[in-house]
Amino acid sequence: MKIEFKDNTYIVYLNKYNVIDMDFSDTESLERYLKKLLLRLKKHYKIDIKGYYNIIVYMDEYYGAVLKIEEDNDYYDFFDDTIAIRMKKVKSKFLYEVDDVSYVDKYIDKFKISINDNIIYLTINNELNEYEYLNLLEMSNIIYDRKLWLSINFVL
Repeated sequence: MKIEFKDNTYIVYLNKYNVIDMDFSDTESLERYLKKLLLRLKKHYKIDIKGYYNIIVYMDEYYGAVLKIEEDNDYYDFFDDTIAIRMKKVKSKFLYEVDDVSYVDKYIDKFKISINDNIIYLTINNELNEYEYLNLLEMSNIIYDRKLWLSINFVL
């Protein structure tokens, strides 16, 4: 699990090994999982998590999920230590931004490759083995939101 903090937004990267037993189609189970995750973030990162959160769950069949968690400040004072969430699930195909061309050469049959402004973007076409998958995660930046695709003029 990887976590980024930006203003009142938390981005949580849950690769397929983090969510191996997660059933994303079961909304109630997913909501319980997300509340537990927020409590873990509160405990481990000593952040004040309470109130109402909007969570977008971006799901990719090859990666797993990325959670965009935004605090809704309008309701902050109404909740003592309670956590409430509003969740939206988005099926997505993630892009992987890589700098190293040699990485792409090794696995050319596994990806669709696009180049924009001298930056290489990959989408996964075939299942990767564990080594290939972990190597990709180490070598790339994940672009999970299609709105971000528009900012780089990427089209599948």
